[in-house]
Amino acid sequence: MRILVVEDEALLAMWARDVLEGAGHTVSGVVQTRAGALALIETGEPDLLLMDINLPDGRGMGIELARYAWKRCVTPSLFLTGQVHEAKANRDAALGCLGKPCNESTLLASIEAAGQLIGGRPPQAVPAGLELFRSAP
Repeated sequence: MRILVVEDEALLAMWARDVLEGAGHTVSGVVQTRAGALALIETGEPDLLLMDINLPDGRGMGIELARYAWKRCVTPSLFLTGQVHEAKANRDAALGCLGKPCNESTLLASIEAAGQLIGGRPPQAVPAGLELFRSAP
């Protein structure tokens, strides 16, 4: 799966990239800002956005980007955030929410569940820490 990582914490972003690529996914980019994300979202390249909610350009910017990507480009998002309550309040914007911090196996199992949803199938397993908001995109 081609995944765009949108995360303002550089160490977490690089960790996520390394974990995803190590599992065979293609990371189409690692960006920290709205402008960087929009440039890659609009190419239609990513299959999934791994999206933090708060970015340097503003609180809740990740929610706005997730909604934009879904409505304009039909690209789903999975929130990776410490703002779980905010994510749940905006469940229409993403497939689900994975709370920070998480470990490698939880991240990969969450990406697998999201991939199954994107493919139109119910997830075989939902790891602890992942809350799904949609049954299919």
